[in-house]
Amino acid sequence: MTQAQQLLEQADASLKAGRYQELIPLYEQLEFLISAIEIDAVPLNTVYEPLLASYLVTHDLYSARSLVHRIPEEYRAQAPQLATLIQVLEKMRQWERQNGNLKDIYALLHQSRWNSSLAPLIALLQDSIQDRELDLLAKAYTSLPVQLAASRISLDENTAAEQLVATRGWRYDASTGLLYPKAPGPTPNRSVGLQEFGQLADIVAHLEVKQESS
Repeated sequence: MTQAQQLLEQADASLKAGRYQELIPLYEQLEFLISAIEIDAVPLNTVYEPLLASYLVTHDLYSARSLVHRIPEEYRAQAPQLATLIQVLEKMRQWERQNGNLKDIYALLHQSRWNSSLAPLIALLQDSIQDRELDLLAKAYTSLPVQLAASRISLDENTAAEQLVATRGWRYDASTGLLYPKAPGPTPNRSVGLQEFGQLADIVAHLEVKQESS
């Protein structure tokens, strides 16, 4: 079994177990291997789509754009789910610049029939988009109409009010139709641990040896 196949098995196991925080370093190593060392070791759709989706989940749009530029053009032309994820990336960039519409992002996420490996990440992506938007609302408003919050997370008003009270600790006044947000806590930054750095160093060393021997 090649190193790429071993990494893919680890990523599949992490995905099935819901250990999503492990996916990005695993898929990053996979992407490096199949582009530089073990070409054709695993199918491209088992690497590029889940890595791009993982970047979108963490709202790392810079890394997502860099990845898109590295994906071979011939593969991009025949990968419909990848094309949809790239559209989602562009819509998220517009949303970040405050000239995009969340409904366009939700529509893209819902219109595609995602395969079994991507479906959990797409569900997580929708949750992360909703969480980010609600954090922004909580920072901007001390109170806001339930209609506004519901429209931002693509839910009906009753469901939105119940969900925000139950999951985020917001207060809802049914008599006025106003929601009172609870301020969001700090968001931890993703960092590369020493073990991950050591693994990446091993891969780079492997590539250097291969280049010297060729």
